[in-house]
Amino acid sequence: MNADDIRTLISVAALVASAISLYFTRRFWLQSNRPVVTAFVDEHSSGNMATAFNLVLSNTGNRPAVNVRVHVDSKMLRKLIGEGATPKMAAEIERCFSPAAMIALLRNGEELTTAFGSYGVERSSQHLNYGAEISVAVTYDDLDKRSYKAYMPLKVFARNGFGGAIWGERVSN
Repeated sequence: MNADDIRTLISVAALVASAISLYFTRRFWLQSNRPVVTAFVDEHSSGNMATAFNLVLSNTGNRPAVNVRVHVDSKMLRKLIGEGATPKMAAEIERCFSPAAMIALLRNGEELTTAFGSYGVERSSQHLNYGAEISVAVTYDDLDKRSYKAYMPLKVFARNGFGGAIWGERVSN
C-alpha cells in the first residue's frame, strides 16, 4: 500500500464519519425541535359540594402541533364516566374524544381547555368517577407533516393538593 492509498482511505473514513455525524445531528435536531402535546384533567373550580373539571391539552414543545386529537377506547371511557352522568352529560364527555374535537393548530406554549364534567357529594353531580385513571393516546402532526403518537394516563383528581391537602391562604403578620 502506497502513500496515495493511505490518503484515499483516510479521506473515505473522514467522509463516512461526516455522513454519520450529519445523520445523527439531523435526527437529534428533529427530536428536540418538535411539538410535545400532553393531555390531563385539571380543576376548573372547587367548592364544598362539587368540583368541576376541565380536559387540558398543552403543547410544551417548541414547534406548533396540528391535527391534535385525543383517542380513548370506549370501554376505558366507561370507567371514567360516573353514575350520576345523564346521557347528555356522558355524550359531552365522549365528544372530547371524537373526530369533531380535533384541534387544527395548537401553538407551542399554548394550553387549551374544555369542560369535562364534575364530581360532587350529590349523585347528580357525579359525572366523573373521582380517582379513575384511563390510558389515552394523543396524536398530532408538526408543520412538516411528521406524525406523532403519545400514550399517557388521564386521571380524575385534584392536582392542587395531590397528596391530600393544601395550605390555606397565607396570612401576613
